[in-house]
Amino acid sequence: MASTAPKRFSVIVPCLGALALVVTSAGAVGTRTFVLDTQEELTGGDLKGVSVGSDGVVRPGFTLGNVAIDGASAVFAGLARADGSVLLGTSPSGRVVKVAGDQATVFAETGALAVTSIAEDARGNAYAATIPDGKIFKISQGRADLFVALPDTTHVWALAFDKTKTVMYAATGPEGRVYRIDAAGKAEVFFKSDELQLVSVAVGAGGEVYAGSSGKALLYKITAPGRASVLYDFPGEEVKAIAIAPGGDLFALSNEYGEQPDVPRRTATSGHAAAAAAATAKPKPGKGTLTRIDAAGRPEQLMHHSEFHYVSLALDAAGHPYVGTGAEGRVYTVDDTHATTLVVDTDERAIGAIGLGSVPIASAKSFAGMFFAGSDTCNLHRVIGRGGPDAVWTSKAFDAGLPAKFGTLSWRSTGALEMSIRTGNTQAPDTTWTSWSNPLQTPGPVAVASGRFVQVRARFGADLSAQLTDVTIPFATDNLRPVVTSVDAAMKGLVRDTKEGIQASGGDPPKHESIVKVSWRVDNPDSDALRYRLSYRREEQKNWRDLSRADEVVTKTEYDWETAALAEGKYRVRVEASDEGANAPDQALRHAHESSAVMVDNTPPTITVLTLAGRRLKARVVDGLGPVSRVEIALDGKLEWRPITPIDGLFDAADESFDVDTTALIAPGSHIVAVRAFDAAGNAVVREIESQ
Repeated sequence: MASTAPKRFSVIVPCLGALALVVTSAGAVGTRTFVLDTQEELTGGDLKGVSVGSDGVVRPGFTLGNVAIDGASAVFAGLARADGSVLLGTSPSGRVVKVAGDQATVFAETGALAVTSIAEDARGNAYAATIPDGKIFKISQGRADLFVALPDTTHVWALAFDKTKTVMYAATGPEGRVYRIDAAGKAEVFFKSDELQLVSVAVGAGGEVYAGSSGKALLYKITAPGRASVLYDFPGEEVKAIAIAPGGDLFALSNEYGEQPDVPRRTATSGHAAAAAAATAKPKPGKGTLTRIDAAGRPEQLMHHSEFHYVSLALDAAGHPYVGTGAEGRVYTVDDTHATTLVVDTDERAIGAIGLGSVPIASAKSFAGMFFAGSDTCNLHRVIGRGGPDAVWTSKAFDAGLPAKFGTLSWRSTGALEMSIRTGNTQAPDTTWTSWSNPLQTPGPVAVASGRFVQVRARFGADLSAQLTDVTIPFATDNLRPVVTSVDAAMKGLVRDTKEGIQASGGDPPKHESIVKVSWRVDNPDSDALRYRLSYRREEQKNWRDLSRADEVVTKTEYDWETAALAEGKYRVRVEASDEGANAPDQALRHAHESSAVMVDNTPPTITVLTLAGRRLKARVVDGLGPVSRVEIALDGKLEWRPITPIDGLFDAADESFDVDTTALIAPGSHIVAVRAFDAAGNAVVREIESQ
């Protein structure tokens, strides 16, 4: 059933606890609406048997099983075998784990820290690459026989066979080499790079070998022993994985960390346990990019995430890429138009390995060989179906900021869906939350208790073409008053030194302006739109007078007050906050707060006495409010003002007297001596006298 609810304009509204909500105004006073119509807003909850596209649509997706991999902290590699089992390369004990049906058992023990790659030859023999001992093992049930120990190598990061599945290539470190290894285990250096670590490898249909580095994130194309070129220089530090599509397109995962990734190593002082910990340490999240390079060498960025890096890559039989993330435990795919789809969202931190079977996923009726392996904790998720009655989409918990009443739930959809919501007062749903409301097949009101947080859930039916989008949840909270917590007012041109330590003496005199800068802070717990009214009074008066015009709607938390028409004196400013624009008249609330006294002074001081006997200058400067802040003299109209000091040595009063010997300032002869005086507000007066 398609809802007729209109599209709403989204805004970011700050709420209680410094949280941010994507909500919209629903048109009614006091009513807000959560709008879930983007991939970001539709993810973050629980996805079972559904996918979420970048077009903001929830669709039926993979239904996953779950087998726990006990004793493992990370999965680095996976291989689906002809008998239906899956082999997983794990750490910290360098085990190969076999998952058959719902059982996980240790298939082989390598004695290494981690198994980083597993590959299978034409005869069905499996091989495991290990770190940090530079060894490759031929593995069978219960056995790990050394196939080859690569010279000058501690890390074997990736394995790949050529199209005949008889020749193996290994990407290694710390010498940045690709080894070619024949069926008898004879190894020779196929390529030596300038990088320390080559961490990914793939073989094209024409026999060319591709290798990706960790360091400068270089992608090499190797056409013959020792003959290579850089196919692409990626931003960041590593080319994590490479895959070649049937048509020849190359897909590469690159990551940006801002620093070089750690390389696990076994040392004499660290011991096995410490090295194992290093091998499985959680990397700092980086930024991941998926790039496609066509047969002509033209790169095209297909997908990028700045919140997390990528760790695994696989192509289905049609050449469509699937990418496992290094945080959030997600799998994304992307099409030729760069539209992304979140197809798997697990409870694990990372997706260490992906298997996609032997048929194009879009047309798959059997899901043999399709799996996603999660790390930290470690689980194997087989694909056991698509959509169906077990397909359930659950949103993340949305925060209304305060206990709220929720109204009509609406959405747009095709196919049969059942929608329901639940509420609670904890950020993570727990047993104190309400039960799910009775399901709705069409948009309508929901009977659920008030709560600060809300979740919405959709159950899909057997219709694999069903779609869900544009979920809206109206809500209203009890009105809470806004509280003006502080009001600051100061002459706009008044210089205030807020640096630590002793203020600098001298300097430019203050610049006078008749504007008082008023600013204030307000606590607005329910995020209502606020209107402010400003008033003022002289300190010795009782009546408040409007500062802002009656028809002026002030919504910002600052205001320039023009005081040119006011008599000098000390004033106070009061700011009243009102939420009348968001609430009915009988529910609107107000609160006011006043500033400390602010000096309004648009009148310059007066020089009441000015005499010059010989070189002895006497003067008296009086200001209505004070203090007098600076007095200086200049000669013969030249703009070279020199300060003079009052008799008591301090500018601290509204009445200052001066008795200054100017011999050092005034040369012999006749001169015009100008005296300029400033008050604290920057008002200035100038008088002159002639010397003989």
